[in-house]
This record gives sequence, C-alpha cells and structure tokens, in this order.
Amino acid sequence: MFNIKCIARRIAVIVLVISVFALAGCSNGQKSTAAGNTNQKATYEKRSITDTAGNTVELKKEVRTIAIVPIPWTSVVYAVDGTEKRIVGMHPSAKQSYEKSILKKMAPALANVATSFVDNDFVINMEEAKKLNPDVMIVWDYQTKEIEQLKGLGIPAIALKYGTLDDLRKGIELIGNLLGKQEKASKLVNYHEETENYFKTKAEELKNFKKLKVLYIRDEQLKVAGKGAVNTAFIEMAGGVNVAKDTPGQWVNVTMEQVVAWNPEIIIMSNFSNFKPDDILGNKIKGQDWSKIDAVKNKRVYKAPMGTYRWDAPCAESPLMIKWMAKTIQPEFFKDIDIQKDIKNFYKEYLNYDLTQEEIDSILQKDINK
Repeated sequence: MFNIKCIARRIAVIVLVISVFALAGCSNGQKSTAAGNTNQKATYEKRSITDTAGNTVELKKEVRTIAIVPIPWTSVVYAVDGTEKRIVGMHPSAKQSYEKSILKKMAPALANVATSFVDNDFVINMEEAKKLNPDVMIVWDYQTKEIEQLKGLGIPAIALKYGTLDDLRKGIELIGNLLGKQEKASKLVNYHEETENYFKTKAEELKNFKKLKVLYIRDEQLKVAGKGAVNTAFIEMAGGVNVAKDTPGQWVNVTMEQVVAWNPEIIIMSNFSNFKPDDILGNKIKGQDWSKIDAVKNKRVYKAPMGTYRWDAPCAESPLMIKWMAKTIQPEFFKDIDIQKDIKNFYKEYLNYDLTQEEIDSILQKDINK
C-alpha cells in the first residue's frame, strides 16, 4: 500500500512539473505571436506619396515588390535602387530589350520577372495583376481607368508623365522617394541637370555651325520621331534639326516620298526594331529606295546605342544618349566630349559597374556602326 501511495505522489509531482512547463510554453508562444503581430503591423504601416501626375497615393511604408508598366522604367528603377530584387513585373518590350542589353548580365534575376500582367499596348490584365499582387505598380499618367481598377484590387498605382526631360527627372526623384533611395536618385538627377546645362552653354556658339538634317527612324515601316518625341529635343541639343519636327505626334508613319523630300544628312536607327545600318546603306528594305538620300551617299547612318535599356527613349542614360548624338552629328564642335570615357564613368559612378572595353563597344554597337 505504501508503495502504491509513493508511486501516486511521484506521478502527481511529474504531472505538476509537466503542467508548469506547458504553461510556460504557452506563455512564450503568446509572446512570440504578439511579437509577430507587431512586426506584421510595422510591415503594413502606411504612408502617402504624390506622383508626377499630382495624385496622392497611399501605400505601404516599405515597398518590397514593384511591377512596372512603362517600358523604360524598369532600367530606371534598377539604376535608382541599385538592384533588381524588388522588381516582380515588367513590360514585355522591356523584357525584349533586357534580353539584348548589358542589363541581362548586371541583373540576372530579371530573367524570371513576370510580363503577362500587361500587353504591348500597355493594357493591364487585372486578373494577372491580382495574382502578382505587388506592393505598388508604376503606370502612365493617362491610365486613369486602370489606376482605379488597380485600387479596387488593393494595388496602389504610381503615375508617371512622359514627354520632356523635366518629366524624366521628376520621375527619377519619385522613384527615389518610393524606394527610400532619395540620395541616389538626387545624384542621378544632378547628372542629368549638369548635362543639360552643358548643352545650354554650348547653344549660342553652336548657332554658328550648320545644323544638319537628322531623321530618327523607329522601324522598317517608316515610323519616325515627330514633333512630340523627346528625340527632337535630343537632336536640337546635339546640333541638328529633326526633319520631322513639324510632323504632329511622337512616333508617326511617313512615306518614302516624304523621306526623299526631307533628304536627311544623318539617319539614326532605333533599337525598337532589329534593322541595321546596312539594311539602309545596302538598300535592302523591300519597297524603299534609300539610294538618293544624302545620309546614305555619305554613309552617315547609325544604330543608336543600347545600355541597360534602349537609349531611344527617356531613361537613366539619356545624358549619354545626347552626348553620343552630339559626337555623331557635330563631332568637330563637340571635341571636348569623350563618349567612351563618359560611359565608363557613368556605369561606375551611378550603376556601380566596371565596364570592359568590349562592353563599351557593345553598348555603342560598334560591330554594326562602322
């Protein structure tokens, strides 16, 4: 009997000890859960930001994932953030550019980024956008209907304006504010401003030089940069005149007869198409006769450079594009520009990347710009 009582007391003690530890475990678990809730609340803390269209947008304080509709802005986000890690969505055309650019080497993870949430005409697929569920989506300012639809899905949309170098700078500053990289964005904007100011100081003296007629062509269908294209401003800063400057619109289709009438002295070919200078110099485009054009006669047909993105459109590297155009259009006047040195310095200073000579040659497309 004594043994049974003794055993019973020992069992009771063991049960008590187990209970104490169990209660302690529950207490610790509750504290852990509470801490987890606190962290979750901090993660979803809200803030407001004003985009370049003047809209006040409420979003998470810390943006961890971002989807980007405007084609050039994937490369801008990368330049400002210094990494591709937050980018979860990009335009299909931006992905096409990426596949052919140095950005593929610099930001390999972008190869797996989604593109199905937007089509080539910038129409957003709301079902795919919901699946992607980014912390924020960057869109064009005219996409007002889609902005409201995204808001209904709980996806804040930041709108960007397009058209001028000032729009570009304001967009870069906005990205810096969005990602908490204000200092880096300001540094990049300062470089843009310094470059523009350099060309302003040259403008008066440049008046004494003959302005060469320049045609900026997008593709084989004779779509060219018109009055509303930022390329017109690039050409003028670089000492040329856009032959299509009086043609309304940004990118507009023209006829071969019109090109012959304009008779450009320099032709710059965009990277939105795979055509090459030799296609024009060798008169290889069906239904078009380039043989009478001065630019062809003098072999002044060039493919635009391509860095982290196509330099044809406003982007992080636009100052380099204007400098390249200046050296291409008015090489005697802009002798002080060393484009290769400027490219190398830019990549080191603003993209933290050391370019090799081979990579610089690739950006300048030297294999086809002979």
